[in-house]
This record gives sequence, structure tokens and C-alpha cells, in this order.
Amino acid sequence: MQSENEHTTKRILALFKRYGVRSVSMDTIANELGVSKKTLYERYKSKDHLIEESIAFIFKRHFLFLETLLKQEIPPFQKVIEIYRYGIKQMMTYDIAFYAELRKYHPECFSLYQANKNTVVFGIIKGLLEEAQQQKAIRKEVNLNLFCELHLYKIDEVIANSEFSKLYAMEVLLDHLIIHPIRGILTDPLLMDQN
Repeated sequence: MQSENEHTTKRILALFKRYGVRSVSMDTIANELGVSKKTLYERYKSKDHLIEESIAFIFKRHFLFLETLLKQEIPPFQKVIEIYRYGIKQMMTYDIAFYAELRKYHPECFSLYQANKNTVVFGIIKGLLEEAQQQKAIRKEVNLNLFCELHLYKIDEVIANSEFSKLYAMEVLLDHLIIHPIRGILTDPLLMDQN
């Protein structure tokens, strides 16, 4: 069951997702929550604090999803695909301004976002790819750190581009951003079709 704080953060996050972080004022948030601006500032010391709470909430949900997924009995490269299927679906629910505004107007919050993303990409996902490489499912000459840098790390920036999200369905983006590159590093590309 969600705590009151999580419920409040979820409502604030819904505003950020819909309008971006810059256009949502503390007045708008106070109105949404049905509290005075003074009460809002008693709970949250600044707008950055609200954004930090929202980012923490986003990644808390992501990590719960990952914890469940990692327990499944499927090949490691398939887990990577499922992580990105989930991630792309989540990213497409945000206003395209969210990521750009986070970077430009709230650099400390963006750093928090990046730190969490690093944990997912270079911790969990790279670990799964290393496991697949040890199982000889991924070719041994593939530099997995470079693969993550080139193919996985900047996906949110691609998704945030309004042209991509307007022109292509989520499954098409998933195929071209994740599935085809992973198929290209497998020792047997047909492994992908067996799962």
C-alpha cells in the first residue's frame, strides 16, 4: 500500500509528466494537492526537492520491476529486452520537455536521474550482458561497456525527440533501438527467435 507521501509524489509526477518540469509552478502543485503554497513549502523546501522526490519515486518503481524481472528464468539478453520494453513504455508517457528541462533548468536533479540511469545501464544491464557473454550467447570480442555506451545509454534522449515518438510505435522503436543491436552481438542470432 502506498504511503501518503508516495501518493502525493505520484500526483506531482503526473503534472511533470503531462506538462514538463518548467511549466509546473509551485502554485499549480499546491492547487493540485488542495493545500496552500505555505503548506507545500513546509513539506518540500523547494521545487528541486519536489523533482528529486519524483525522480526517486520513478526509480523506486523501476527497481521494483527489475527485482521481479531478474528472478525470472529467461536468458539474460531477454531480460535486457524486457527492461527496455518497460523503460521505453514508461518514457513515452512523459511530455517530451521533461528530460530537456530537467537537464537545462534543474542540473542537480538531472544528475540524480543520470546516477540512477548509470546504475541500471552499467550495473544491471551490463551485468546481464556479461552473464550472456560468459554463457557464450554473446560474442567474446564484443566490448560490452562500449555497446552500452553506443546502444543503450542514450535511448531516453532518442525517445524524448518528438519526431520519433510521433512517427514510430513503441514496438518499432524497441526493435530498432534494442532488439536488432542485441541480435547483432549474439553468437547465434536465432537465439533471439527461440525466446
